[in-house]
Amino acid sequence: MSDLTHERFAALQGEHFLVHVADGDPLTAELVEARILPSPPFKGRQPFSLLFKGPSSPVLPQSTYQMMNIKCPEPLDIFLVPVGVDASGTCYEAVFS
Repeated sequence: MSDLTHERFAALQGEHFLVHVADGDPLTAELVEARILPSPPFKGRQPFSLLFKGPSSPVLPQSTYQMMNIKCPEPLDIFLVPVGVDASGTCYEAVFS
């Protein structure tokens, strides 16, 4: 989708997203960072990454999840990768290039 841009998500930092899980109850994850990545050598979308913080348990496996936020008009399918777990929760990263 062309509307999945760094600018769109940067405006949603601090917002909570509902993450739909196929085999269980939805989880809530906060968008804690939207970061621009180095530009590719070819013309295209500006790469960026998103960092979400969810509960420490359960830890979701890397997969595509349907995510919803009140400020987004429709659900988003986002590929999340768990990148760290501590007492305060689990961090998930999504990279767009």
